[in-house]
Amino acid sequence: MRTMCISSVHLFLFLFDDGFWKNTRGEITLPVCEPVCGMQRTGAVERIYGGRRANPGQFPWQVMLITEHGELGGGSLLYDSWVLTAAHVVAEQRNPSTLKIKLGILNKYSVHYEEVQAERIFIHEGYRNDLVNFDNDIALIKLEHKVPMSTTISPICLPGKEERFQMKADDIVTVSGWGRTETRSSSVVLLYTELMIINQKECTDAYANKSHNGNPLVVTENMLCAGVEEGGRDACHGDSGGPLVLLDVQTRKWFVIGVVSWALDCAVAGQYGVYTRVTSYIPWIESIITNNS
Repeated sequence: MRTMCISSVHLFLFLFDDGFWKNTRGEITLPVCEPVCGMQRTGAVERIYGGRRANPGQFPWQVMLITEHGELGGGSLLYDSWVLTAAHVVAEQRNPSTLKIKLGILNKYSVHYEEVQAERIFIHEGYRNDLVNFDNDIALIKLEHKVPMSTTISPICLPGKEERFQMKADDIVTVSGWGRTETRSSSVVLLYTELMIINQKECTDAYANKSHNGNPLVVTENMLCAGVEEGGRDACHGDSGGPLVLLDVQTRKWFVIGVVSWALDCAVAGQYGVYTRVTSYIPWIESIITNNS
């Protein structure tokens, strides 16, 4: 046994002395290389309020989604043929082929980007499409073809079970998107801003007596909150489904730890953005990808 690599279906492959690649099941197979994840392609190191303009290659995993109803949303590229997003962004998408998916784009009016087609959309079976209860607000989009990697297109990493991915209050995270800004209109260019993870009880208490259309807003354990106490920085309408990412100091790679889900208002002091907690759904994500690749 001389060489090892990782296959696209998450099995370790070994090159044996007989010259054959075999997986951990002992089956003869050929290795398929996965693109390196979580790497920014620029030296630069804000639904976005208080945001800064992203540079080319700074968020190469960022995906722009435009639904068949013309709604703008975001997503994150996983591996080379999957997109992670929020269930509420694609819940009304009847035909996957009419979902516009753009990668490698900063200015939404630019003609320089990679457009890909969706083959199938997987919405978490626990999601209720009532726009009130946003528990399990997560979805995966399988692309028809593998995306060509470049300096402006590459995937984000998924977090593991390690303690450092269990987000704690005051951890610094970054959110990006083309959503609504202080001008009350969506941004023409990709914006980003840094936020802090908010203590779970503090966030739960902030929404304890809040309601939407007469229905109480509930922050569950499958959600995490981010923002700044004084307000002024946040995700907003149009950023939904986009990534909340963490720079891991151990590997120097970026990991997606949240998916933009909901909030009552944008960038209001004492009120925070709520994100789908990605670590709660790693088994679901891995199962969908493994069984449909």
